Amino acid sequence: MARVIKLSAIVTVHDEGIVAHKTMLSVLKATKKVGEAGFEYEIVVHIDRGDEATRSYFERYKKNKLIRIIEGNYGDIGESRNHAVEESLGEYVAFLDGDDLVSQNWYIEAIKLLEKNGDEVIVCPGAVLTFGIGEINVLTLQSNSQSKEIDTLVLLGENAWSSVVMARREVFEKTPYKKLCNADGYSHEDYLFNTEIIEKGIRFMVAPGTVLFYRRTFDSRLSNSNASSSIIPYTKLFDFNYVKNIRCINKEDKKTKLRKNGRMFYKKLRNNQVMNVVIKPFAVMGERILNHKQEVKVPSFIVDAWLDMNKIETQLYPGKKVLKSIVEYSAKNYSLVGDAYYEIAQGINNKPDFVFIVPWLVRGGADKVLLNYIKAIKEIDNKKKIAVIATLPAKHSWRDRLPEDVDFIDFGNVSLSLSPEEQDILFSKIIMQLQCKRIHVINSEYMYLWLYRHYNLIKKQKFNLSVSLFAYEYISGSNMRAVFSYDDPYILNIYELVKNIFTDNENVIDYSVAKNSFGREKFKVHYQPVFDEMKETKNIKKDGPWQILWAGRVVDLKLPNVVAEIGRRLDPSKFIINVYGEIGDDVKRNVFADSPAIKYHGAFDGFGSLPVEKMDLFLYTSINDGIPNTILEAVAAGLPVIASNDGGVSEVIKDGVSGVLVNDIFGVDDYIEAIKAAVKEPEKMMRYAEKAQEIAKKRHSWENFKRTVKSDFNI
Repeated sequence: MARVIKLSAIVTVHDEGIVAHKTMLSVLKATKKVGEAGFEYEIVVHIDRGDEATRSYFERYKKNKLIRIIEGNYGDIGESRNHAVEESLGEYVAFLDGDDLVSQNWYIEAIKLLEKNGDEVIVCPGAVLTFGIGEINVLTLQSNSQSKEIDTLVLLGENAWSSVVMARREVFEKTPYKKLCNADGYSHEDYLFNTEIIEKGIRFMVAPGTVLFYRRTFDSRLSNSNASSSIIPYTKLFDFNYVKNIRCINKEDKKTKLRKNGRMFYKKLRNNQVMNVVIKPFAVMGERILNHKQEVKVPSFIVDAWLDMNKIETQLYPGKKVLKSIVEYSAKNYSLVGDAYYEIAQGINNKPDFVFIVPWLVRGGADKVLLNYIKAIKEIDNKKKIAVIATLPAKHSWRDRLPEDVDFIDFGNVSLSLSPEEQDILFSKIIMQLQCKRIHVINSEYMYLWLYRHYNLIKKQKFNLSVSLFAYEYISGSNMRAVFSYDDPYILNIYELVKNIFTDNENVIDYSVAKNSFGREKFKVHYQPVFDEMKETKNIKKDGPWQILWAGRVVDLKLPNVVAEIGRRLDPSKFIINVYGEIGDDVKRNVFADSPAIKYHGAFDGFGSLPVEKMDLFLYTSINDGIPNTILEAVAAGLPVIASNDGGVSEVIKDGVSGVLVNDIFGVDDYIEAIKAAVKEPEKMMRYAEKAQEIAKKRHSWENFKRTVKSDFNI
């Protein structure tokens, strides 16, 4: 009569060496209980790309009839497990890694549970105790599956069950482990496997009183995966269309709610410049209270198994000091990440062809670039689907300018209550579940840092990554001595990942190539379009008072102090500088108060809202810029332009051809001289304005921009 094997206890090893001896001692002890219960069993050791020390150790078992040694050359845990399942003979299959240990009752208790609950169950140990040299012991109490919806929200935040599981072999045959080699940027295979199991409606159950002792070493697979922030690929369970329709009730416990609301309040206070100074000590104290570690009550069955395991592994001993220092970790009924993902899923209706990642969507030059790209793509091919991810918390005042079928993902606001680690988990899942590798980044610091953390994934999975790079800026408070630009360090650190760098002027390319040695071939200039109708050019009136328009952000970089000084020196009976723009935090509120020739009008709603018809000249000042939108809009409005010669301004305003450039951008006298000369030669200024419109019509037309987008975005 053929031998009927109830259990195949699979042990996967690669380079554990003699450390595997302790694992085998625990397996032999635990399988003995299976034999004593009257069940036949086998131990299958799969050595996958084993080193010499490991293969040498397992030579001793070659003659043991209960142990089969097989070898493979996969270099992947998932494929190693799948091959071991194919080679196994048992009705039930259980996995164990070659450096971990199991309590002596694990196999038999798991079998009992499977015998009672049929095919649609996977059994895991009741507890996992993580240990290792120099490691703090971490205790995880595993729990049974709940509903599919609740399990989904939990799994969105964390892997709820260990890799040590037992089930009928058919379960593993129907749902084999995916190949997730960490070298390709993905991990962990057991996490992905667990999501597929829950998606199929199979339940997890814990074998009561059983313990897995998970050995964590500096070079363990888990340590390496965590260190590189590895993530799992797309999984059906986390599909936005499924998650958005989850209807279970959120049962956050009081501690979770306190943590969520407390962190939200903490971040809002710390992000407020005024309040941050006042409440910093109290906010820090509150964060400490929220994260305060409470002493863990370790269940007696764990202590008993711990003591018993000391006979095999002497570094495992539940002494008083150890028990006091132990940390408890468990998957909550609802994770904060799951809640945030659920909220984000409500606004995702399409699988995108393009993903744009920006810090926010507010009134600004970079935001106009985003809207121009989206408009162009939709006109080129209206079937193309687009998603926009905003990574910073903001009011997103321009969100309503997006086309209706563009999905807006408000990551910054939704994730505000999450820790940095939880934010990374959430953001990674969003990127993977969107299933779109065509990503364009516009000034998002968060995205650049994410790309740096997940460098290997983006490289191996061949994402089509492009970025926008605009002019460098002087750092506020540095007295114009220190500059900032996204090319260094952000683009520099991920340079090999970036396929194209889009900019709006040639000056940026020259600067970045010289400073960073970037290859010029990666750069593409996208001259931004002028939508305004070209109006008749203005002829400066012969007699004053002459009306000068200045419009933009009133921040240090726009040189408001220079403008204020010009206003102090000009005769207010002859010249009026009309300043429009909201004053930034880095500028004194009364910056124009003692400038008689300046009328400050406050914020404005776009260039079209300005009384351009009453103006004679447009004055532009800035320490650095690309090709400013306000200059293009002033040109379209027919105004002659006097501007500081910096950044990409000279590509539109060519001195003595299409306008007047001031080379000394801080030179108040030079601006005043240019203004006075302009009103004396109105015909010349009118010719300049006409030439500027010619340049704008030819190079900054919508059709020209659209052709460029079609080519460079490969639509």
